[in-house]
Amino acid sequence: MLRKILAITLLVIVTVSGAAYASPKNGSFDFVIIEPGQPGTSADAQPVMDDLAKYLSAKMGTSVSGVYFNELKPALKYLADNKPAWGICGLTFFKSYADKFMLTPVASTMPQGLDKDIWRIMAPSDGPDSVKDINGTVYGSMLYTPDARKILFGKGEAEIPLVIEGTSTPLSKLRWVNRGKAAGVCLNSVQFSVLSGMDSLSSLKVVYESKKLPNSPVVWFGKATDDAFRLQAILLDMKKDPAAESLLKLLQTNGFGTADKELK
Repeated sequence: MLRKILAITLLVIVTVSGAAYASPKNGSFDFVIIEPGQPGTSADAQPVMDDLAKYLSAKMGTSVSGVYFNELKPALKYLADNKPAWGICGLTFFKSYADKFMLTPVASTMPQGLDKDIWRIMAPSDGPDSVKDINGTVYGSMLYTPDARKILFGKGEAEIPLVIEGTSTPLSKLRWVNRGKAAGVCLNSVQFSVLSGMDSLSSLKVVYESKKLPNSPVVWFGKATDDAFRLQAILLDMKKDPAAESLLKLLQTNGFGTADKELK
């Protein structure tokens, strides 16, 4: 009789433990998206975060919530006070803070279907042909964080005395260049593609191109776990899911790919 009671007790313990493992707790997939330099406000982007959270909640069977930051200081304050499970962050943010926040790449964004990015410095067409000869400030939406300069220029960073500065309005800064109020503007691949047909670029030229760079990565905070790989599988399948089509457009990506090997 005692043996039977012990067996039943053990079965209950194993069953309850298995159920606890199979059903993630609320909040175990909460996320943050950090893209310093993007236009608009966090409040403007929150409806998109809510739509993404709703989609993931349905896929994962647990409540998910998310927040968005396009300014560096509020994002850093948030991370100091909160522990999201995962996030999407700009490349410069990842390079600058991967160690501090233990960011592990688990997937990558694919804006316009591109698996790599290129940053181009635009300057007046009648100006110097080399970026080394440009005097003044170059503005870019990706130039906010400490490692932006190193990412942009790579090993040749020390040879280029150019001043760089972050901006959330690269279009306005292009007009500044045409008026002689700025030395240049740095555009990523999507921005360059969108703006390449505009009249404001007719008087400008590309004076520098970076090497091929990773797009904004999807990161897990800490070491990748089974939950991280479960999230990864859902994100990779989104481009094949008709229910995710409009959501991906809002997120400005054609889907998600595997983590960029350069960031591992």
